[in-house]
Amino acid sequence: MQDPGAQAEGEGQYGNRFTVKIKNGPDLEVKGNILDHEYTIGEGRDKVAEVSKKWFRIRDSYGVQIDSEQEDIVILAVTVCIDQMS
Repeated sequence: MQDPGAQAEGEGQYGNRFTVKIKNGPDLEVKGNILDHEYTIGEGRDKVAEVSKKWFRIRDSYGVQIDSEQEDIVILAVTVCIDQMS
């Protein structure tokens, strides 16, 4: 079996906090209301992305705002994985 390169560990009654362990990279902390798509992704003390459904009126749509110094593909992959789990 191939090494996936990332692993998520969650805590909280509804999974309102996750640590995403990135192989050869910094861990990412996901905090907020996962089920309502209202959460932040942080690296250490810095917020590197924000996910919000409040920005849109269309059902099942939400936005992802990513810090310019971050790898977009990593943040989007984390967001998609969380979406599939919620």
